[in-house]
Amino acid sequence: MSLPTKLLREFDKSTSKAGFSDRSKAIQAAIHAFVDVYEWKSPHNQSGAGAIVLLYDNHVYNQNRDFLHLQHNYSDVISASSHIHLDQSNCMETIMVKGRVSRIKALVRVLSQNAGIKSIKFHFMTLV
Repeated sequence: MSLPTKLLREFDKSTSKAGFSDRSKAIQAAIHAFVDVYEWKSPHNQSGAGAIVLLYDNHVYNQNRDFLHLQHNYSDVISASSHIHLDQSNCMETIMVKGRVSRIKALVRVLSQNAGIKSIKFHFMTLV
């Protein structure tokens, strides 16, 4: 594999900052991240796993009723969830998922449409 000198130099700096002991492990992680992004964007029904992290205003988003309903509708992909109170108005929910990408995308889409959701992040990994 050949790379432009400047790109390789920046990669080596990033490898060191990220704590990798050698370039090989960093390349492996970079390739895995590339595959994850491609598979998430792919229209195929591939499988994967990940975590959905929600920040929401608990005075607007009725987490108990709405989330319980969602858990039942998406029980085929939701494996677990964890909830913390950040302050009087803000809560964070982490939902661990695994299964078909199309179902996980549908869950993320439904969650993002709820009033009170301030931020939603999803970290996806392929099962390679």
